[in-house]
Amino acid sequence: MSGFARGRSAWLGVAVALACSPKPEATTGEPAPASAVVMTPAPAPAGVPEPESIAFADRTSLAYVLLVPGDEVTAPTREELVALVRKQLGADPDEPEVEVLVQFIGMDPAVASASDPRMRGRDGPHDLLGLHIEALDADGVRAAVTTAALEDPVLVRELSGPERASLPTRHAAILLRGDYRNERAIRGLRLLQTLVRLLAADRGALVHDPDTGETMGVEAFTRRRLQAGLGNIADQVAVVPFPDLRHGQPWIRLATRGMRRFGSPDLELDGLPLDEKVLQQATFLLHGLAYQMVRLAELDPSGYPLELTDDVEVSHTDITRAYSRQQGLVPRCDTCVGHVSVGLRKREAEAHDPQAHLVVRVVAPRTESGGSDQQAWVAQALAKVLGPR
Repeated sequence: MSGFARGRSAWLGVAVALACSPKPEATTGEPAPASAVVMTPAPAPAGVPEPESIAFADRTSLAYVLLVPGDEVTAPTREELVALVRKQLGADPDEPEVEVLVQFIGMDPAVASASDPRMRGRDGPHDLLGLHIEALDADGVRAAVTTAALEDPVLVRELSGPERASLPTRHAAILLRGDYRNERAIRGLRLLQTLVRLLAADRGALVHDPDTGETMGVEAFTRRRLQAGLGNIADQVAVVPFPDLRHGQPWIRLATRGMRRFGSPDLELDGLPLDEKVLQQATFLLHGLAYQMVRLAELDPSGYPLELTDDVEVSHTDITRAYSRQQGLVPRCDTCVGHVSVGLRKREAEAHDPQAHLVVRVVAPRTESGGSDQQAWVAQALAKVLGPR
């Protein structure tokens, strides 16, 4: 599970604490990538606010930190990784992309470019840009993995007791970072996760995700890896509570962590009361929106940018698809409208945001935004899709 669905009482306690915490400092936002897929809205009707353009990166990357036992570690060579893949996967019919993974391992991002023969033509893995491999000593681990993340009960909830107890003994790590384009059901991410789980099992490592802050064992990582049908987005995207700076206490905002891996901005929904059921509904809504955003962010195989409206419709079906690995978790609502349109608005970067990554607010669509009350709109939006509180 993810967010409130994975640890409701823990998340609610965090939300209560955050509601009383000081405001984080704002920082300057990073510019959008030069090469991007831009959501191009239709012209605004008279009296409707002009839309904003939200950029999707056409290339992205994700790093995993594999925390190994002991004080030292040697990074595997590319040849060793290929041998591991062939040993563990071989000709497994359930792993039809083994040969593509082998090619991915051989791509050094320092030399891979558009002129690289491996990137040419429709038959080659032009969506894969390279794999970075690095050994981290104790200083490198401290730079990549914060102590707070390893001590947060929500972020380490997937660890078993023995795994959690072993954290203080893991002073070295292997970093694997995959660079890829968002094509073919985010194939680069799926291949990277396959390699991570194989290497983690081989080295007895725990897997830390710097983007979401989560740490888990191989079993949990394997269970939550991205499915080819993109049907378990909730396993990939964490939802984190923060104080609502716009509306003050006791209001809460929820923000996603992990959308960077899909080339999409992270999402933030504010104007939420400190109520467990409402926060759970809001988590469901954000995961349904995340599912839609992942689909929108996937680059067209032709290589041409996509032109999309800035208002996005989220349905109850989107939410259930985001939780497809957990059938029955999302409650049905036969009396609901079943869908809602939302708008996306840029905001100033804040100190707790993912580094160099855009976060956008989820608000009423443009046709409803003039004078709209955020708290009232959020309550109506949740009721339309998931029923009254």
